[in-house]
Amino acid sequence: MRDELADELEEFIRAGDIWHEEAVNALIKRLEDESDLTHDPLPRMLSRPMSSLLWRMQLGDVDTRFADDVEGIVYPRLWKVMEAVRDGMPDGEIKTRIEVLNRRLARRFADEAHGSSA
Repeated sequence: MRDELADELEEFIRAGDIWHEEAVNALIKRLEDESDLTHDPLPRMLSRPMSSLLWRMQLGDVDTRFADDVEGIVYPRLWKVMEAVRDGMPDGEIKTRIEVLNRRLARRFADEAHGSSA
């Protein structure tokens, strides 16, 4: 993953765009385009949890606690991905960080579906 993409992830975090469908959709497209351009599977892999978030937003409004929980997963996990990219960590480490984001987000979505909180 290129440093330029880490810069874009940082801007997404700084802008607080997690609940803006257009911004999330643009990030997903950017990640997919990056994979196509560089033949690097990691950006597309990162687009998957963001796609799940977009899908959840399209289902309807979220309550404050759920939103806080999701932000508490997405923002720090994206930051960890950015750190790994900028520190030149191996792809395997970046992949692990993306997988952790995906698992934690999926678990929180499942909790919501079953009526429990994190």
